[in-house]
Amino acid sequence: MKIGAQLYNVRDYTKTPEDIEATLRRVKAMGFDVIQISGFGPCDSGLLAGWVKELGLDVCVSHVPWSRLADSEELKKVIAEHKDLGCHQIGLGMRPGDVFPNTYEGWTRFIKKANRIIAQVQDAGLMFSYHNHDLELQRWNGVTTLERLAAECPELDFILDTFWVQAGGANPAAYIKKLKGRIRTIHLKDYRVVDQVRQFAEIGQGNIDWDEIIPLCKAQGVSYAAIEQDANWLVDPFESLAMSLEFLKGKV
Repeated sequence: MKIGAQLYNVRDYTKTPEDIEATLRRVKAMGFDVIQISGFGPCDSGLLAGWVKELGLDVCVSHVPWSRLADSEELKKVIAEHKDLGCHQIGLGMRPGDVFPNTYEGWTRFIKKANRIIAQVQDAGLMFSYHNHDLELQRWNGVTTLERLAAECPELDFILDTFWVQAGGANPAAYIKKLKGRIRTIHLKDYRVVDQVRQFAEIGQGNIDWDEIIPLCKAQGVSYAAIEQDANWLVDPFESLAMSLEFLKGKV
């Protein structure tokens, strides 16, 4: 399992092409050979692919806006861009709540559309992946949305997020087992509580049981562990990435 940097962590430093190039070079110098592309500002796809290849970076997955995925012609462009990047996994960070409300019927409509997207992506030789939040741990007739997605989108891959599974009141390890063979990239994100408020934390600085999760991921064949921390940094976001990377060395 390879450790990667989810670049959403440093999204304030990826707003312009110049910032994106500088950030790619910085994370490479920090010791990351794997990245996830997310939260980028406008940038020519050819430029981005050139920097990725020059630096020898492996793009494990992306987060692509729903508007680009939902349009068949735009999705063709997304597929071409991912092939240029050498990235085999197109990701969706969250279902668009303004299009698909958090109701049983809303998820039914999302699943139908997602399966059409999955088919187009698979026809192009790539994979389509869904990133969860705590929302997907809500139960409908005794079944969580995450379980429903797994059952009703049989070709869907998952970018399982350890923080959000725990925030949803579930055990991340249990869902790693439930989704065996369907997690290529996992988001490693720690969970701490400060004054009765939940917070994101650097890996090893919170309450998630990494001694259980990391060996389990390796045993289940997860390919990439992407470090992510959405907010609550006590240090610079780059230093936050470095702290998590240091904790994971020797464990992954």
